[in-house]
Amino acid sequence: MKINSLPAWLVLFLFVAGCNSMKVTCEQEQSFDFASVRSYQWINAPEKILKETDTYLMEDIRSALDRELAARGLRAEPQNPDIQITCYVKLREETKYTDLTEPGQPGFSGGFVYDRESRDWNYSERTPDLNSYTVEIGTLTVLVYETGKGTIVWHGTLQTEMDRSLPKEKRTEQTNTMAEKLISALPIPAK
Repeated sequence: MKINSLPAWLVLFLFVAGCNSMKVTCEQEQSFDFASVRSYQWINAPEKILKETDTYLMEDIRSALDRELAARGLRAEPQNPDIQITCYVKLREETKYTDLTEPGQPGFSGGFVYDRESRDWNYSERTPDLNSYTVEIGTLTVLVYETGKGTIVWHGTLQTEMDRSLPKEKRTEQTNTMAEKLISALPIPAK
């Protein structure tokens, strides 16, 4: 097994691929009237979540979400909002592997091969060359509460690979894409 460090071009490729592999899931309260929502207010995430070591609050995420909510016609309202929103990010590390098999080379790890010298078929094992690397998986969670009742009416999550070592412009681009994809799943019609 061959373990190499990741070249810079591969890191950039993984970032771009990570943007394309953003997974969004959401749940909503069917009885809540999302069409009547015009305003929102940011609230703090539940204390239980904030105390967990893998939870992060990111101001740039909140700013990106604000832009997406405004694009849907919602306005931030500190007094008497229609909904209250909180968000947070959880990060975890995951080891990924890539097979360094060259193009045109069989991608199997073993099988029957023809031996020209003995003119016979034999079983042969091939140990694939692997490259391992660690990625950070970020899960952005947005909770929408009904004002005054404290009940969650929408819960959305977006999961993607993150690289906090990228230049600020690239991180901002990824953050904006995350906000756009997650808020597009919010069942509030654009106004």
